[in-house]
Amino acid sequence: MPKLLKLRRPGERPTIKLWSAASSTGAEAYTMAMVMADIAERINGLNYEILGTDISTEVLVQAKLAIYPKDMIAPVPPSMRDRYVMFGSASSRQGEVRIVPELRRKVRFARLNLMDERYPFDCEMDVIFVRNVLIYFDKPTQEAVAGRLASHLRPGGFLIFGHSESVIGSSLPLRQCAPAVFQRV
Repeated sequence: MPKLLKLRRPGERPTIKLWSAASSTGAEAYTMAMVMADIAERINGLNYEILGTDISTEVLVQAKLAIYPKDMIAPVPPSMRDRYVMFGSASSRQGEVRIVPELRRKVRFARLNLMDERYPFDCEMDVIFVRNVLIYFDKPTQEAVAGRLASHLRPGGFLIFGHSESVIGSSLPLRQCAPAVFQRV
């Protein structure tokens, strides 16, 4: 976050834009929202927006509802669970949780096929997560998708892949900062 904030003009009220490019039911997008809400509490004036996209309209319906099985939030630290998760109280909902409205308002979901030639979304993203989806594509398609995603990053933004994915050796305007983490140059 410090690297991203340094790229902003002095005095500018920063809005950090994050994108979960293969969001499925939204767990990754809401996890981003939890982390960003914690950071926004420490950095006065920080705003954030999160986009989650997926090809499946069925999983996007689930993502928008933000209702999950209780056991799915086991990895979420207790302090975040207490602040960002509501537990079902009705007998029919006791095994479920829902993300709090404040976070649901920060995340929007839309349908996107990563194979499309153009992505009708903001080209000023700060961080894009595309984890564990490129492994299903051949190498030329991986590079094309990674290139389209990289073109939606603002200079200095980060593209984060799954650990089994890589764009090393491609001609994309990215430099590797850490395993599976690339920065737009």
